[in-house]
Order: sequence, then C-alpha cells, then structure tokens
Amino acid sequence: MDGWTLRRLARELDDALRGARIDRIYQPGERDLVLAVRSAHMGARRLYMSAHQQFARVHFLADERPDNPATPPMFCVLLRKHIEGGRILRVTQPGWDRVLEMGIEALDDLGDRRMYALICEMMGRHSNIVLVEERTDGSRLIIDSAVRVTEEMSRYRAVLPGIPYLPPPPQPKKPVERCAPEDFLGLDPSAGASRANQMAIVEKLAGTGPVTAREILHRALARTGSAEPTSIHEAAIDLATAVDEGREPASVGLDNVGRAVECAPFRLTSRDRFAECETMSDAIRWLFADTGESLRQSRLARELERTVREHMDRLRGKLVRLEQEWKDVEAEEELRIKAELLTAYAHEVPRGAAEVQLPNYYDDNRPLRIELDPALDAIANAQRLFRMAAKRKRARQWIEAERENTLRDLRYLEDVLQALADTSLENLEEVRRELEAQGFLAWAARRGTGGKRRSAETEPHAFRSSDGFVIRVGRNNVQNDRLTFRKADKRDLWLHVKDAPGSHVVIERGQAEEIPERTIEEAAVLAAYFSRMRDSANVPVDVTEIRHVWKPNGARPGFALYDHQRTLFVTPERSLVESIMSRTLARSQTSDSR
Repeated sequence: MDGWTLRRLARELDDALRGARIDRIYQPGERDLVLAVRSAHMGARRLYMSAHQQFARVHFLADERPDNPATPPMFCVLLRKHIEGGRILRVTQPGWDRVLEMGIEALDDLGDRRMYALICEMMGRHSNIVLVEERTDGSRLIIDSAVRVTEEMSRYRAVLPGIPYLPPPPQPKKPVERCAPEDFLGLDPSAGASRANQMAIVEKLAGTGPVTAREILHRALARTGSAEPTSIHEAAIDLATAVDEGREPASVGLDNVGRAVECAPFRLTSRDRFAECETMSDAIRWLFADTGESLRQSRLARELERTVREHMDRLRGKLVRLEQEWKDVEAEEELRIKAELLTAYAHEVPRGAAEVQLPNYYDDNRPLRIELDPALDAIANAQRLFRMAAKRKRARQWIEAERENTLRDLRYLEDVLQALADTSLENLEEVRRELEAQGFLAWAARRGTGGKRRSAETEPHAFRSSDGFVIRVGRNNVQNDRLTFRKADKRDLWLHVKDAPGSHVVIERGQAEEIPERTIEEAAVLAAYFSRMRDSANVPVDVTEIRHVWKPNGARPGFALYDHQRTLFVTPERSLVESIMSRTLARSQTSDSR
C-alpha cells in the first residue's frame, strides 16, 4: 500500500465515517485494532486497522471476526477509556505519506470535551498505531501506542506516553503535483517499463510504490510509445487526477489462478489480469484476504511438515533403542539351556561354587561354562536362570510388538508427508484433522467449532482417461480410506505404487466389462506421480481389483493390504502427467459417474 492508495482510501473513509460514533474497540493482535462504528447513513460497520510489519493496512471488515484475547491489552483499555463512545470528525492523509489520521471528539470522565487523533502509520517494520491528544495550543501529546519506541530504538524519534508526538521522518521526494518533466530525465527511454525505470520513479515521486510506478510507465508507453520525460510526467499527472477525482475504480491485480497479488486506486492496465472493485477498502480487503490465506496455507504446511518430521525422528530413535534392547535379550535361549543343565546335573554342582562347567547335551556334550550365585544351590540357581529366561522372552515379545508398531507408524507418517505435497488449504486442513485424530497433533481449540467438530469432506482428484473412464486419486490418508473402502465398487481397479508411500488410485469400471490397457497405464502414471517415486523412472505400480484390497483391524488411515495383483512399470514423465491432468473433472461431474 503506497501513498496513492491511502489518498483514495482516506477520502472514502472520510465520506463514510465523518460523524460516525465509535461503539466498541477491540485489539485482536498486538498491532491490530477493530473499531465497531455506527452512523445514520452507514449503519453499523467494523473498521480494521493493522500496523503489521509486512501487511499494515486499514479497511472495513465484512464477515470476518478476528479472535479477541480474554483480557484486553493495556493499549485497548486506554483506547476504550479515551475514545470509545466518541464521534469521528474526519479521516485525513498528511501529504502523500503512508499515514492515516482519524480525528475524534470524545468526553472525558468529567464530561469535558477532548480532541484526539488515532494515527495509523503504515511504514513496513516501523508501522505503528498511536493515540494522541490534540491540545488547544496545537501541540499533540502521545497517550499510548501499539508499539512503544524508545530513544535507543530510534535516533529520530521516540514514541512513548506523555511526550509530544513527532510525525515520521519526511522523505526527500517531490509530490506529483510539484513535479516537472525534467524531474524524469534520469530514466532510460529505451528501457520502457523496466524495473530500473520503475525504481527511479519510486525514488522521485512522494508516496509512490512500484505498482503505481509501473502503471505510470505503462500508460506513458501507451500514450507515445516511449518512456520520454514529458510522456511520463503527463501520465503521472493524469493518473493522480484520476485518483483525486475518483474517475477510475479501484482494482486488484490477479495471478494466473485468480488470486489477488496487488491493489491500486485505479485500473491496473499494466497487468494481464485485474478485477475492478467498488471501493478502495474492498480492494485492500480482497488483497489481504488472499495474502492471508496464502500465508496461513504456507504456515500450516510448514507446521504440519515439522510435526511429522519430528515424530519420524522420534520413531527412528525408538527403533535404535529397540534394536539395542533386542541384543540385550537375545541370550534368552542360552539362559534356558543353562537352567536345564543345572537341573539335570544338580548332583555334580558343588555348593558355594561361583561357576561350573557342565556337558551340553544340546551341543554334542561340549562343556558349557555357567556362572553361579555362590549363595544358592544348583536348583535355586537353575530357577533363577529360568526366571531370567522367561523375563527376557516376555521382553522379546514386547520388543517385537513395539518394533512392528513403530515401523507401522513410520510408514503411516511417510504417507502423510507425501500427502503434504498437495498444499491446497482444504487438503492441509484435512491432514491436520487426521493427525489430531491419530494423536500426532494436539487438538486445536478453534473458536465456534467446538474443537473437534468435523468439517465437510473434501473430494479426491478426479480425471478423465483417454478412453472416457473416471480415475480418482486420494489426496491424503483419510481420503484414501474413503475412496478405497467406502466409495469404490468391488469391481473397480485399484492401483498403488509398490513398496513406497503414495496415493490410492481407483479406476471406476461403471458398466464396462473390461478397462482398456491405455486407461490402466494412465492411472499407473498418476499413482507413480502422486507418490514418493514421482521423480524416478520405471516405477513399479501394483494393480488389482477393489475386492482384493482390505484393511487390517486397528490399522492407521491409508494402510491397506492386497493380493491378486499384477505389476506395471511406468515413468511419470511431466508431459504425460500434464496431459492426463488437463482432463480434470469438475466437482459436479464427479459426484456419481455410475
């Protein structure tokens, strides 16, 4: 958000909020505020203000309801004390700065009228929200701020309660209305809308960011075909006038999947794709809704992968310990033989001996050395060895069971790790719920969800084969179970990469007697691609009918056993995979193909 965006936003907010009353103030985050405001012409709205170090912004909220802490922070308490119930007089932007100021009139505890300004400074890591009292002599005294800045933290200014408010340091740049064509002589006319020319405009024009600079260059090129100083100057003046007069709608620039990646107070004609918005606030909200989802998605993916890898490391460490314990109990058979020999030759064992050698009739009567407890006779020593052998036998059985369970959990987590390759938010959420249900992740208490309430089931990938058959691919372990054991018909074909983590793949037979080999090979390519072997050649993929696949009792999600399989060897070449995946079926086409 640059100064051009805030210029349009300040005018919109001034029109909407002038005369509105502040009903309630919330502070959902350390640097975030929500103001519940109300006026006769606007009704009730909620204004969001953020001094986030990367995503500082101001806009109206729609249905979003940020979680609030049980105990309001001290800054929130002070805001409620001074300006809750107050009336908004104006919303302004000083010059082209990335600062919004909200003038507020409120009554103090004695009923006297006080004037305040709530200032939102949107300047990257220096962003802040500051409440100041405006004195009759024109001075401004800081009441408090979201982020307190000491003299040690900033050489230019401190932001602390009780001291005069000093605005952010001015930038040595010209506002667009005071610029002349010669101010753009440093740009390279032959470079067009290059990054270097964009940054040159950013360095010259006050409040201008890269998005606005790119748009100015694009319109200058469209006007004259070159980035000449006069053309750039005229494009900048025209664009500024359009912003001031509201001649163009605000817009968001879209990436190739329709996600908002930037916003501006004008049409983003410099982008291949953009969408117009009714207000600047709507554009900002759209942008940061998509950005927030991407951040949450990325953060959730990292969190889940870290959790899975930590559990896998613990399980591998457990396997090492079990192997050592296995070595310690390997002598169980030898202890039992020694106990039997002591029982058989008890009459030959002298009392009080520390050791004895007896013929081992299990080994051609070769002498076997046996250590004894001198305080016990031969029979008592034999009983002691029998007890030790029985204990080690039980330990051996426990170790075998633990080793099998540990290997099973490792295989399961490898499958989960593979499922995390699909980074769509709905898949990540389902994987998170799966890990919670399996005990690998603590239940997260989510507001209004009751913690463990199930969300709607997501659908597997669905593709149409070259021969017209539907091929479904599970995206995670829960989906694999659902696809294989609940939704597939017993005559459908089931595919899975051999001896490696991967998705369950099902070819729906429908009414067909036979499934063409080409369709089976395409499904095998998908099974190889949606597995840990996606970058390998000649990947073995097993194929069998659903009726030959079963799930052992108590097995983790995604685990299956099967027989009557045949094995294909395929290479998941990207061109072939993309060809198959280009025939993705819409959800309405996948509800029931039978």
